[in-house]
Amino acid sequence: MPRNFSVTVHYDKLRVLAVVLPHMRKDGLYYEVNISGFPRFFMTWSALGRYDVVGEEANELPYSLVLAVSDMLEKEVGRK
Repeated sequence: MPRNFSVTVHYDKLRVLAVVLPHMRKDGLYYEVNISGFPRFFMTWSALGRYDVVGEEANELPYSLVLAVSDMLEKEVGRK
């Protein structure tokens, strides 16, 4: 199981601290992402070939933030 980590994410000329906690579920590895000012959300590898938000929280997040977190996850944990 990967480790928990914190990283600064840059999006729309803003910097935010993201705390990421991996969760192993029966259908794969998910990453819980906690960013102050936004609802907690989960990301997993998707058919789009990148990490994507799972659940209704996607509607409450700026798309540029989702893409920035996806890029960060790819860089930090890679895709195996």
